[in-house]
Amino acid sequence: MILLLGGTSESLAVADLLTRQNLPFVLSVTTAYGADLAKTHAAHVSQQVLQPEDFAPFFAQQHITQVIDATHPFARVISTLAIAATAAAGIPYVRFERPDLLTDNATQRLVPDFTAACAEVRKLTGTIYLSTGSKTASDFAAALGLARLHVRVLPTTTVMTKLTAAGFEATQIDAMRGPFSTALNVELFRRVHAVAVVSKESGKRGGVQEKLAACQELGIPCIIIRRPQMAYPVQVQSIAALATYLEVAV
Repeated sequence: MILLLGGTSESLAVADLLTRQNLPFVLSVTTAYGADLAKTHAAHVSQQVLQPEDFAPFFAQQHITQVIDATHPFARVISTLAIAATAAAGIPYVRFERPDLLTDNATQRLVPDFTAACAEVRKLTGTIYLSTGSKTASDFAAALGLARLHVRVLPTTTVMTKLTAAGFEATQIDAMRGPFSTALNVELFRRVHAVAVVSKESGKRGGVQEKLAACQELGIPCIIIRRPQMAYPVQVQSIAALATYLEVAV
């Protein structure tokens, strides 16, 4: 049985590959929203936040013989835990990583972390369009103040509760599910008179290219937080490469 650590669109593509090849697997996600999406791609879905002590019994109960880590590029904690757990159990681990396609230029301001992103924002005056997700919205609010932020998040009850608790008003929130076209991004950024957009280096599937194109059209910078750098034991960046690793056809 393969354990597929998911929560991304790439993990669903990996699930489809495993299904086509009749490889038994369980798709692990952390949210109800993720579980709903996963159920249309996987026969076996596990919704839980795996803690360090959970891996060994999970491996044993599910008879796990391979782990495929297709979590978000910024989900560094779960990746670190999975690498350690598979090493301890002697189970092969492979990372499915989104390709890095960005370069630093006038529109794309690449920064290493949250602190550096805030430093860039402080150089600007006006509304900042935050598209880094709900998990970091309260951190940005604490560092930069609520008044100048407008956020885009998934339209779920959990997310809206979190933003309300952080102090965001309804007029500061775009609760929408992607994908987002360049034209829609332009409209959303223009509507709030954004002077900059903050995003994460989430790859092509994360809609970064459309955000960049919109920012270029509007003449505003897109501040992009680089993904954490990790030394993965084994890494692939395409379904074809993963199929080769698993010794199956695409």
